[in-house]
Amino acid sequence: MIKNRESAARSRERKQAYAVEMEAHVTTLEEEHARLLRLEAELNRERYKQLMENLIPVVEKRRPQRVLRRTRSI
Repeated sequence: MIKNRESAARSRERKQAYAVEMEAHVTTLEEEHARLLRLEAELNRERYKQLMENLIPVVEKRRPQRVLRRTRSI
């Protein structure tokens, strides 16, 4: 009966250690997730900025309007 109690105690300790390890792992993953979200937002802002820099010159350089000329036709 003593061996069973000792075995159960060791099992509870292992379970507790595993839970602590998993909580630490969760914390690490949450921090990495937050970092990656910030990086994604920063890259999206940079991509949008580059898109606008490339798009604006195209919009500003429109062709001049064509002028219609009168012709003499019968």
